[in-house]
Amino acid sequence: MMERLPTELLVDIFTWCTHSAALTAITLGKVCRRWKAIIHHFPCLFQFIVLDDRSLSFYLANQIANHFLARSSGLPFDVDINIISRDSLLPLLSPFLNHLGRWRSCTIGGAKEEAVHFGEFWDKGNGEPKLEELDIDVLDLAEMDAMTENTPTQAATVGDVIPLGTFKPYTISLTSNLLFMTVVLSKLPSPLTLSPLRFVTLSITESPLTLSIRPDDLLRFLTVCPELEFFSFTGSILEPVIAFEDTRHPPPIVSLPRLRSLVLHRTLATRILLSYLHTPALRELYLEHLNVDFDFPVLNPYLPLPSLEPMHSSSFVPFPPPGVESHASTSGHPPSPTLHPSPRSLSSGFECALEDGDSDDEFSDYSQSPRSDHATGMGLRSLLSRSSPPLRVLEMDYADMRTKDFTWLFSHALSLTDFRIVASDMSDRVVRMLAPDANGMMLLPRLRSLELINCQRLSGTAIVEAIRERARATDGYIAEGQTTDVFPLEDVAVVRCVNFTNDDGLGLAEILGERLRFH
Repeated sequence: MMERLPTELLVDIFTWCTHSAALTAITLGKVCRRWKAIIHHFPCLFQFIVLDDRSLSFYLANQIANHFLARSSGLPFDVDINIISRDSLLPLLSPFLNHLGRWRSCTIGGAKEEAVHFGEFWDKGNGEPKLEELDIDVLDLAEMDAMTENTPTQAATVGDVIPLGTFKPYTISLTSNLLFMTVVLSKLPSPLTLSPLRFVTLSITESPLTLSIRPDDLLRFLTVCPELEFFSFTGSILEPVIAFEDTRHPPPIVSLPRLRSLVLHRTLATRILLSYLHTPALRELYLEHLNVDFDFPVLNPYLPLPSLEPMHSSSFVPFPPPGVESHASTSGHPPSPTLHPSPRSLSSGFECALEDGDSDDEFSDYSQSPRSDHATGMGLRSLLSRSSPPLRVLEMDYADMRTKDFTWLFSHALSLTDFRIVASDMSDRVVRMLAPDANGMMLLPRLRSLELINCQRLSGTAIVEAIRERARATDGYIAEGQTTDVFPLEDVAVVRCVNFTNDDGLGLAEILGERLRFH
């Protein structure tokens, strides 16, 4: 009977059948030669893609998706997925995200109910559709379960974009077909479960009190985001759980050749994250709310220990438990770690190598957040040493470093034009580095904008003297018509620094004029 049916009718029947399961089209092609020929010659049979996380592994699901995308020969396609876990959403959808121009609809069932019609997002005159931004919220399982129970079915349309929808038009640009995607997960997916994600902006936020994303998991996730230009991570100020076994498998060096802007907010993993990023195009770095007044391990636990020859126990130190200090000699140039003897060995924790700069700050300047200062300073050293980026903007908002780290930074950040720091314990010694030395040489030669906010340990005298001497020198170069690589100060703000008096401000204004803001 079936062999008598005309081909057109069989195609209609097969098309209806493909809505039932992921492998239907492939299975039908194995029945007989005629059916195989029909499946081969009619790409429309691969326009409807059915996936789930119950019967398919992520690897198989990705293989099926890529097979259907190829066999549909550029035709529009529809996706129907059913998930028992929200964690499956991004892995199952990832193969389709680079084909938005063909993607007609997406129906999601199970742990999340949603229907999206992509054609209603696009304006044909605004170019090829593209995924611009991905936002990931990582919650604990209890919060995820509550969302699953309380989230209603959602239908996303242009006129009625529901905030909880996975996909939304990117409204910042009104002249481009850009898409904004948001997902809620209980953990970051393994890169082995994902197709490359080619969006340019990524924001990851974890639950503030109950969860801590492991830094190595975050770094591995970033390996599938090669085209990132903007990345923001907001953590939880919880100590990452890193077992000794984990240190045998260090995270990769993640190359983000297009990354221009990086934001780290509220995390204790600053050192590890900055130590494993390669960002040769980075122009803006924002370090926010990293200061903490409690102890936590600040060494990099993934650095290899020396093993070529027997080493005295003082050649390495354990990964210190809270409250324990570590020591080493200073330099300023790894990306490869340089190990140094430690004056003492600890009896608990596990062993960690030391890098140049891990010793105590020889200046012994006071800090309310010595551990986070150490971690931030060492992470910044590692990032700049490896990448040598053309860094223009550095903002440190409730993020601080040791005096020795500021010394290193000011000597190496030759392209920095804008420096803003809030709530720092930096001493007069640091701000005096901005003045010309006895030979007229200046650190941060391209500095144009300087903002000192809530820096309570700086004296008004040190601020005035350093900035006045710098301004006199740079303004003098201009007045004399000298060609120089040192830029003049264009904007200076001294705000809520308690030791900077009104008289200090008036004195500094005599040379800076309208370039100075103070209160």
